Amino acid sequence: MAGVAFFDSATVYPVLLARLGASDALVGMSRLIQTLGVTLPALFAAHRIHGRVYHKGFLVGGSALARAGLFTLPFALLLFGKERPDLALAWVFGVTAVFWIFDGACLVSWLDIVGKIVPQRRRGRFFGAMQALAGLFAIGAGLIVHQILRSSSLAYPGNFALLAGLWFIAAMVSQIGIMMIVEPAGDRTNIEPRVGFLDYIRMLGPFLRRYPRVLRLILARLLLEAGSMATPFYVLYAQRDLGASLQAVGFYTVALNAGRVASGPFWGWLTDRFGTSTTIRTIGFSIVAAPMAALLCRGETLWAMFAVFVILGSVGDGLWMAISNALLESVEPKDRPFAVGVASVCQTPGALYGPMGGALAEIGGYRVVFGCAATVISVGVLIARGLGPPIVPSSHDRVEREQR
Repeated sequence: MAGVAFFDSATVYPVLLARLGASDALVGMSRLIQTLGVTLPALFAAHRIHGRVYHKGFLVGGSALARAGLFTLPFALLLFGKERPDLALAWVFGVTAVFWIFDGACLVSWLDIVGKIVPQRRRGRFFGAMQALAGLFAIGAGLIVHQILRSSSLAYPGNFALLAGLWFIAAMVSQIGIMMIVEPAGDRTNIEPRVGFLDYIRMLGPFLRRYPRVLRLILARLLLEAGSMATPFYVLYAQRDLGASLQAVGFYTVALNAGRVASGPFWGWLTDRFGTSTTIRTIGFSIVAAPMAALLCRGETLWAMFAVFVILGSVGDGLWMAISNALLESVEPKDRPFAVGVASVCQTPGALYGPMGGALAEIGGYRVVFGCAATVISVGVLIARGLGPPIVPSSHDRVEREQR
């Protein structure tokens, strides 16, 4: 998460794409690629690990494939960034697409391992601590981004190539961390034989009828993710409409990650104290605040854009972690991989938010994008208000009660 901050999709990445000649529509398309990469492979990954008591091998192999292509990004930018920006743009798109595809596939295994290791009543603090620590490292990354982009001795494309190299280095450290995970065995008593993929898909209807809370979580997240319609355009709005400098991109990255750090412990405490439903509703109200704040900004109040990025940082990881935590507590342990896969694939329509935002930006400007995003998010907030308490207790908690 800290490494991704060097190519942050809300600050650095849109600026690089624009520098390589991408239109607003293409910048919005980058969000589609990221969303499809994270969502579509999940159900295939869930089917692949179905019936296994250990998932670490799949996680290590998939994450290695995701990170391998990052090694080539600095060289592509240095070789083609000036002379052939179209080729550099295609290369960057391709490498980042591969990264998100394999990262999305690994998410199923990673969350299932979290479910096996961390008790339900402590997962809020776990996710909160993870968000806060990642935010602290990413703040450092944001400061480095600021120094690199403002340096007169490091001109384009060398500045963005260096950022790509730093992302690769951080990703390799992450890979070492993944390899060090000690995974406990799954519950062998509930292991089911793996079925064919089509039969696996047919399980969807009975699964959602059995776990109606999962369906509401899917709908709520899909609508709350409408914030991604506007995410790539806040930094471009600040630059092109409000007059922010290129150096401000680094400060915006710092502000975004300061929001992560400040909100992570709060989301964790709120989850463990009042439950995931309350946390998701609170995050929903926060998400709608970002485009509303951007609509209020003018040239003389450019400083207020920092608040927008603080909000983005606080809700970006917060929503994913709260929904993930809610999924883990809403199904039986043996159904976790399928639940994560289904929930991820059902977010695929959200990939259209990026192109929609790009089209709206081309037609009506950035403020139209922000207004439309706020409207859709508000509907998601209403659906999130109907979330009930978890219906399935954690296996850890059941064991603890039996021991007592």
